[in-house]
Amino acid sequence: MALSAPLMTRKRLIKVSRETVKGTKVAGTEAAWVEDLEINPTAPFEERKGTGLYRGQSQVGILGERSGHCSFSIEVRGTGAGGLKRALGILLQACVLKKTFEVYQVHSSHTDDKPVSIEVWEDGNKKSLAGVSGKVIFEGEVGKRMLCKFEFDGIWQTHIDEALPAYAPSTVTPMRLQGGTFTLGGESIKFSKFSLDMGNNVILRPDVAAVDPAGAGTGIAYAMITDFDAVLSLDPEVDLVAGYDYYGLWLAGTEAAVSLALTDGTDTVTFTLPKVQYREIKEGDRDGIQIYDIT
Repeated sequence: MALSAPLMTRKRLIKVSRETVKGTKVAGTEAAWVEDLEINPTAPFEERKGTGLYRGQSQVGILGERSGHCSFSIEVRGTGAGGLKRALGILLQACVLKKTFEVYQVHSSHTDDKPVSIEVWEDGNKKSLAGVSGKVIFEGEVGKRMLCKFEFDGIWQTHIDEALPAYAPSTVTPMRLQGGTFTLGGESIKFSKFSLDMGNNVILRPDVAAVDPAGAGTGIAYAMITDFDAVLSLDPEVDLVAGYDYYGLWLAGTEAAVSLALTDGTDTVTFTLPKVQYREIKEGDRDGIQIYDIT
């Protein structure tokens, strides 16, 4: 059998779709423009080292629950008509954020959790996950793009050969940490980097009866989020006590509201955190300016 031509790592495409039934694979419908894309099986390998006549391995091992992992970064972008890119909106709903029109808000109802299916083409190879839920970090530096960094877990599907489908990337520019507004406790604060980690705890829900579309057992119903603990990280400039008393607010356990609004000139994305409490304050230096590294 002759070897095929080498596959190119540059030629990749990802499509996502929200599942109607949690854990039931559906075809990807929404393509996404992503960076640092990785998708791999994570099924644990179980050795069978019982009694035997020989040293080493003499019995065939078995695979445990058929899990998989996918990670990538995606730009925060609008549609140019008052909404988020559809693929991004679908992914956020798989990360403990419920969509109501164009508002994405944390919630505590498992019924409102929306696992997704992910399909990735790698220059002819097609890898897929079903029942996917995950973690997201919103991250950016002033003047640069705002990114969503995703980590997803789900049910590994049968790997097949399939040519890359057609794809026409959007020409809408990404949101940048530039030309926006930011307030902390009602005060305009200068910072250089912003990170909001939703802190989702993702588990694989066991199910002895779970099977893939071919009827093979997977051992997983779907990935689900059991808890979250959102953490905001900033590096604001140090202020006088009479200006903005970070240490005093930290000692008192005072809560503050945070608002960050970004625009591409057409659409606006606003991050609203109504109650934030200081966990940790460390002194730092940014190009000769005194700063705090705070969470």
